[in-house]
Amino acid sequence: MIWEIQVKYSVKISATWSEKIKAFWDNNLPVLEVEERGSNIVNGIAAAYYGNSNVGAAIHQCKYEKGGPFPEFLLRMVVKAFNRSFKDEHFDLIVFVPPTESGKLVEEFAGRLSKELEIPLSRNLIKIRPTQPQKIYEPKVLKRINVSSAFDYSSPSEVRGKSVLLFDDICDSGATIKEIGRLLTRLGAVKITPLVIAKTVGGDLDND
Repeated sequence: MIWEIQVKYSVKISATWSEKIKAFWDNNLPVLEVEERGSNIVNGIAAAYYGNSNVGAAIHQCKYEKGGPFPEFLLRMVVKAFNRSFKDEHFDLIVFVPPTESGKLVEEFAGRLSKELEIPLSRNLIKIRPTQPQKIYEPKVLKRINVSSAFDYSSPSEVRGKSVLLFDDICDSGATIKEIGRLLTRLGAVKITPLVIAKTVGGDLDND
């Protein structure tokens, strides 16, 4: 007979280390590495990692548990991240990514962000064909195929010669952001800078 013994450990984190962990989450902005040849998109940032329990829990509740609009603390985090990274840059407008599953959450948050940053909000980026949630695809090539030619812009002249802040709630592989970057580049945008609430770590599954 073989006996299996399971041992559970509990670790108590001191106040000092709790503060160090919090400082890490607050001061290490995830980079969105989305630059590619032939596109005017540049590497952007996320305000946090999705693995941060408060951030992930809040986003999940709002998107999948009918928890209402994204909470104010997420907006404060995104504004802080923007000011740390892009405060001295000029942006002509904010464009948000049309959602697959999250309804009006991203649009509503982008509206609040627009008011905070005093950058005009555009609602002219549209989805022209259905896509599946990116979380169901593992290989990056399938994620890219899923969103290929899925978007259009209803007022192309609006972005010509403009610097665009491209907003979304979550970024994983960056396939969606890159696809939109290619579209806006073709339409004449001179710079597309992604800004998201959270970046996944190791393939978190709650991203569009």
